[in-house]
Amino acid sequence: MGRPPMPIGSHGKVRLYPYGSGFLASTKFRDLDGVVRKVDRTGKSRAAAERNLKKALQERQPQTGSSITGDTKVAVLVDVFLAETKRRRRGTTYDTYAFHARNSVVPALGQLRVREATVARLDAFFRTCEKRLSANTVRSVRTVVSGAMSHAARLGAIPTNPVRDVGRIEGTKSDARALTRSERVDLLARLDDDEEAFRFDVPDLVRFMLATGCRIGEVIAVQDDAFDWHAQTVAVRANIVRVKQVGLVRHEGKTFSAQRVLPLPGFLLATLKERRPDDVTPGSMVFPNTRGHALGRGSWRDPHNTGHRLRTALDRAGYGWVTSHVFRKTAATILDQAGLSARAIAGHIGHARPSITQDVYMDKRAAGREAADALDAALGSDDEEEK
Repeated sequence: MGRPPMPIGSHGKVRLYPYGSGFLASTKFRDLDGVVRKVDRTGKSRAAAERNLKKALQERQPQTGSSITGDTKVAVLVDVFLAETKRRRRGTTYDTYAFHARNSVVPALGQLRVREATVARLDAFFRTCEKRLSANTVRSVRTVVSGAMSHAARLGAIPTNPVRDVGRIEGTKSDARALTRSERVDLLARLDDDEEAFRFDVPDLVRFMLATGCRIGEVIAVQDDAFDWHAQTVAVRANIVRVKQVGLVRHEGKTFSAQRVLPLPGFLLATLKERRPDDVTPGSMVFPNTRGHALGRGSWRDPHNTGHRLRTALDRAGYGWVTSHVFRKTAATILDQAGLSARAIAGHIGHARPSITQDVYMDKRAAGREAADALDAALGSDDEEEK
């Protein structure tokens, strides 16, 4: 069995020979293309020849343009990764990554060398996180670690990203719970009768979410020029987010699939036209941060504050289990019961993958007696004939 080849970028034993009035240092070096080549350098002394050879070998090393190596501490790698994230991604993404890095990743892994962040060590770290954090939060932490280690792999500091081989983050699945028709009618009636909810524009906000399946940030980002009143549609193309040290920012959609044009039900059209003043301007907000149906008087609503107002209004109405996502689930379930395909429903509520819509957003409780009637029609006649 032949001797295994030298790793890329490594060299063999350095040999020194007398050369004229000085010395020659020689070795074999395996270049980036895999070819082993002889490298020689001379010097006035043995030490000088060896120094000149090592300098030449260093210059032949694969250049990554980065100081990140296998001996770099994970904390330093994470800082480099966050700087790259801040340059290339949106502010909210950076804020989320920085939060998890500061609170979870660096305290537990920061003093490890990059090459020491093995699959086994990272898997143990994520299992520890599962004991104190929700599954979705652990997945976010994993995203930060994976992004940093992937960055190190691209720079040649490690051969592969070890997070790829870490075990799955398992969460507890819960069935989607959508509002029934009677619950929807009752909830809207209670919200309409709630003076504080009315003052903060909660009832119409809820109607918009139920009628479109939109997220809170998408609803408060809608401007008057997004509507095509003749076609009875609204273009959902942005969302409002709060960026640290910046404030409220209007982003062009949470994802590419989140940008969509939706048909509007008649009851929502009537509500929107009633709210719309005669002197409205195209960029006016439909749900500004002040009441008064005059659009444009106010600024963007804060999604966190809006969520809090919604939460307290739902608690007062006796629907403490309802969240803004329940309205999205309700819209998806209604469309499912109407016979729309999973792909069509995913497109309506802004999902890239129909599987997410089916698994998470559709209420699986039986609606009406259609299933029982179908089974009765297929099987009941046989039982009757046997009698």
